[in-house]
Amino acid sequence: MSTQALPSINHLRSFQVIGHHLNLVHAARELHLSPSALSYQLGVLEERLGTRLFTRTGRGLAFTEAGRLLHGEVDQCLQRLWSAWQRVAANERSAPLVVNSLPTFAMHWLLPRLTAVQEQFANVEIRVSIAQVDLEREALDCAIAYGDGHWPGVHCDFLREESLIVVCSPETLSANGPLSSVADLARFTLLSAKTRPDDWALWADAAQDTLPPGGRHLLLASRNMVIQAACESLGVAVVDPAMVRTELSSGRLVQALPQTAKGQGSYYLVYPAGEESLARVAAFRTWLLAEMARDTAVSGLSV
Repeated sequence: MSTQALPSINHLRSFQVIGHHLNLVHAARELHLSPSALSYQLGVLEERLGTRLFTRTGRGLAFTEAGRLLHGEVDQCLQRLWSAWQRVAANERSAPLVVNSLPTFAMHWLLPRLTAVQEQFANVEIRVSIAQVDLEREALDCAIAYGDGHWPGVHCDFLREESLIVVCSPETLSANGPLSSVADLARFTLLSAKTRPDDWALWADAAQDTLPPGGRHLLLASRNMVIQAACESLGVAVVDPAMVRTELSSGRLVQALPQTAKGQGSYYLVYPAGEESLARVAAFRTWLLAEMARDTAVSGLSV
């Protein structure tokens, strides 16, 4: 038989342990194998090499010259391999989990739950980033992304569809009169984000109406600013109710009109293919999917 192809790691491990004990019964006990199975593996190695590695003695086994030479090299190689494996595993366990998130999702959905996340992952440092990233090119653990779920080279787990509702503070309603129809919006300042210029049009289409012309508009840099402006009674906003759950529950914001629109995209957990095998990513993925399902069930929002 050819001696060029290396034997399996299991056969080499068996040879290593046999050499440590020089006794098939004791080696088999350590490896949780039968002595006959271990003897067979040894025979395979000797047949491939074309030489004996051990000779039998009254008390067990003794190395041949070839066996002693090979065992010294195999023993060192397997010990180095095991040490390297342990170092990498230790680095993986201690490595931080970096979660990239949309700013609004991070501020209004993820951060309020971060205490529970940290308690569940007590041995993992969690870092939340809101920097813009190229999902196809940049190295990351995982990201909360918004879109259609089609990003080449990464794996996407669907979290939930986006919904859009009209919200404002109770003080805004008191100051500007009742808000019972789309036409009434003419008396209110409409808050918009530069990053989401089409949200009002999407909501109006769902309401099967058009926004009144000539109304007041306040354009802000981000959706976080829009939510804060609505809370400060600066106007009326179109937002995802999942991002203002706390404000709606506390009464700081109210849903001003009953219509609900579907957003242009959905939320996804995104990570490089194969990254789910990392313990920290797999654990966060499991928690996030369960928390999102629980949140959706409680709120009655469509997933």
